[in-house]
Amino acid sequence: MRGLLESWWQKPIPGLCFEFPKQDAARVLRFRLASTDLENWMDVSLVPAFDALGQLSSDVRLKPQIYSRLLDSGCQGGEHAACFAELRRNFVNVRPAKLKNLILLVKHWFRQVCQGEVRREELPPAYALELLTIFAWEQGCGKEAFSLAQGLRTVLGLICQYQHLCVFWTLNYGFEDPAVRWFLWCQLERPRPVILDPADPTWDVGNGAAWHWDLLAREAESCYEHPCFLQAAGGAVQPWEGPGLPRPGCSGLDHPIQRDPAQRTPEESSSLDAMDPSAGSRQPSRPAPGPSGTASTTPCTLGTALDLSRISTKDLDRFIQDHLKPNPQFQKQVSKAIDVILHCLCEKRFYRASTVSKTPHPLQGGSFGRGTDLRGYGDAELVIFLNCFEDYGDQRARRLEILDEMRAQLESWWQDPVPGLSLRFSEQTVPEALQFQLVSRAPGSWMDVSLLPVFDAAGQLCAGARPEPQIYSSLLDRGCQGGEHVACFAELRRNFVNTRPPKLKNLILLVKHWYYQVAARNRGQQPACASLPPVYALELLTIFAWEQGCRNDSFNTAEGLKTVLGLVQQHQQLCVYWTVNYSFEDPAIRTYLLGQLQKPRPLLLDPADPTWNVGQGSWELLAQEAAALETQACFRNRQGTSVQPWDVMPALLYQTPAGDLDKFISEFLQPSRQFLAQVNKAVNAICSFLRENCFRNSPIKVLKVVKGGSLAKGTALRGRSDADIVVFLSCFSQFTEQGNKRAEIISEIRAQLEACQQEMQFEVKFEIPKWENPRVLSFSLMSQTMLDQSVDFDVLPAFNALGQLSSGRRPTSQVYVDLIHSYNNAGEYSTCFTELQRDFIVSRPTKLKSLIRLVKHWYQQCNKMPKGKGSLPPQHGLELLTVHAWEQGGRDPQFNMAQGFRTVLELVSRYRELCVYWTVNYDNRDKTVRDFLSQQLQKPRPIILDPADPTGNLGHNARWDLLAEEAVACMSALCCMGRDGTPIQPWPATAAV
Repeated sequence: MRGLLESWWQKPIPGLCFEFPKQDAARVLRFRLASTDLENWMDVSLVPAFDALGQLSSDVRLKPQIYSRLLDSGCQGGEHAACFAELRRNFVNVRPAKLKNLILLVKHWFRQVCQGEVRREELPPAYALELLTIFAWEQGCGKEAFSLAQGLRTVLGLICQYQHLCVFWTLNYGFEDPAVRWFLWCQLERPRPVILDPADPTWDVGNGAAWHWDLLAREAESCYEHPCFLQAAGGAVQPWEGPGLPRPGCSGLDHPIQRDPAQRTPEESSSLDAMDPSAGSRQPSRPAPGPSGTASTTPCTLGTALDLSRISTKDLDRFIQDHLKPNPQFQKQVSKAIDVILHCLCEKRFYRASTVSKTPHPLQGGSFGRGTDLRGYGDAELVIFLNCFEDYGDQRARRLEILDEMRAQLESWWQDPVPGLSLRFSEQTVPEALQFQLVSRAPGSWMDVSLLPVFDAAGQLCAGARPEPQIYSSLLDRGCQGGEHVACFAELRRNFVNTRPPKLKNLILLVKHWYYQVAARNRGQQPACASLPPVYALELLTIFAWEQGCRNDSFNTAEGLKTVLGLVQQHQQLCVYWTVNYSFEDPAIRTYLLGQLQKPRPLLLDPADPTWNVGQGSWELLAQEAAALETQACFRNRQGTSVQPWDVMPALLYQTPAGDLDKFISEFLQPSRQFLAQVNKAVNAICSFLRENCFRNSPIKVLKVVKGGSLAKGTALRGRSDADIVVFLSCFSQFTEQGNKRAEIISEIRAQLEACQQEMQFEVKFEIPKWENPRVLSFSLMSQTMLDQSVDFDVLPAFNALGQLSSGRRPTSQVYVDLIHSYNNAGEYSTCFTELQRDFIVSRPTKLKSLIRLVKHWYQQCNKMPKGKGSLPPQHGLELLTVHAWEQGGRDPQFNMAQGFRTVLELVSRYRELCVYWTVNYDNRDKTVRDFLSQQLQKPRPIILDPADPTGNLGHNARWDLLAEEAVACMSALCCMGRDGTPIQPWPATAAV
């Protein structure tokens, strides 16, 4: 190439000369194009490269194989960067003209630094500054027109905080491919700063281990006082604020810098604060107005949701400790200041307080009082209960006078009583409160405080005591707006959160961190009316998720976070409330609460004030961001498997009015019809494949393949359910042979299942576990679109005891005689009777199957409770008991769901009397069977015989006492109560046949 250029170049372009400098790179041919006056020149590198990308199409993402092949080559970092030059060019070329001007300005500053005392060889490449400039613009501005001074100031701020920089884009590569994912994890654990080339993940342009960023940072910090950063009015130009951008007291990725020497430096591996360039142009939105009519303030952002997505599951707890928990020293200062302020105010005789509560107000955040305040931002509400207010209405009449008096007293009295802390009055935007700030001399530490004089509605409450019902009935009699007097119940609200375990509060911090990043990234992108719900709603939702899904002081943080995000996505079905302070016992409160429960979802009632639906606001954006985050790397371990959330529904059975049980079943328990159709289609295909292909070259023949379990019966629950595929084989001629050659048979069926998986196309995801138990075979069918819906199948080889049984025909007595002579353990050969078990349920009315679903759901909730020794009765026993209740209750196909459910609970509570069996498949005509049944029915109660297999007593040897306790509790819950508070009456069902 050099020879060609030297022989060809004879001044082909007037005014431009061509020269070869000293060649210092083996893979590149360098030359210079210079003007004849030598004032302008261009250094050119000619690089022959492999065409790794091929013909690129616009807006088409690269195949992961391109990068996995790059990694397989074992190359050095950035060794093949030239192969991706087209992507690199496009990444910058599409940027606005003014952003490119800012890049020029940054590069000019960089060149000035290089011409000083700092040696160019010690500094990072200029390209690193280009990427950093793009990052700053994406996160802080995203507009085509902006202040260059602000932009430059922001980039210099990032350089100063280089030790926290971890920047990359997933425009061209991501975490989907296992090889790329693993490599990226390793890259993100490199010394800071990490700035990955958006085109080539092997090239860490920031390379904190190689370049002297400290020298560059020193030069950047020295520029802050230069005239270019002074406004005309004399104030300093402020940098952009946004996710991942520096501000006083915070790191380069908007994580607070630990300036206190007593605090340790965060582990680098816990600061995987990656940014998605596609989110750069979005700005935060204002949260929803609260009861006072004012909007919650959005605090300084702490990174974006996608920042969180880049933190590994194992690092989430460290991330909370290092970046989200507040500075203890500042908290002590604020606590002391608040005590001093309250002491000052209570000395004023004009409005001597009956009690003073240092309590949060949920709408404004109130995180300081609840112990859920984020580092770098805090808010508190001081609720002053005054004895001059004798009723809710008195507050409005005298509030302005009292607030003016309080402000005057604070202004005249505050003379730096807490060293290092000053008091500043904010703009007064809330009529009900006096707003001010407590500001520390340490950068980035302040507390927004709202002082509220209120009526002492609850009075002096003992610890753990519930307020008298009259307190709430009086509130309802006032006809107030929802949450209008929410501050009067501040003490109850504080106590509701304060008693929670420390790790749950940490999870709340993480959820709030995510919420604020969503708000920050989308400011200005929504209509003004489409405000987010208050952040307090997310606090309550986190507590609800923990109560229903975990309740352990120690838990997996990623599981908890994923559970909350799942509930956010189900916001249209949310119905959450607590009865710790108010309940359905008082008629007035019951009527009001039942009215609240009929309102549109989401419904998220404040546990202290039933008039305040905290769930009001626009949840759509939160739901979209939650769905996006759920698929990211923070919810996958290093093996690539997804973290599973806790099993929590957006509404509780116990809290559902009796008249709404049919709706509850339809919304939460009934599986998707589309998914059921897809699964049934796939199962039919799998059964046919096994029937035709198993043991093709063997004397063993497949006689029939039968579906069993809840899927076949039509009683499957939404979510993850179980089912059976029973393969009846010719090699078994009697019951006792069923265990013979099991490993060999399972191996053959597994091989055919794997062949079926490869050869056939399904509308559902077909997975066979990789681990092998020679005696057990299972597989799963999962929805491609509804990630929470799946069916787990067990494949069971069995003896064909029934032969080809016609529909409606009962087996011969000899079948049961042989069974009685063969069995050793109850229900040992129940798989042989799968068809009869299925037919017993499948023929029942649709509404009875819905009741069975409801009972199964209740049973599964009971199964989550601590049980001690022993296990609950089998679920199949509850199914049969439900059928028995319906038969005893009149067999009406259109019955009252609450009455049916109440009847089943009644029977469970009377378990010592239960003796239930059917004679649809076996009876007393044969002496052997008759004698056996007589023996079975003489055994201790409860007795529930399987209608297909008389050896199976589903009531034997189980903790019915525990289930009965839960049944009694449920019978007094809202789901078993009429609107007037009276219990739903059960059917007149007998416990024994």
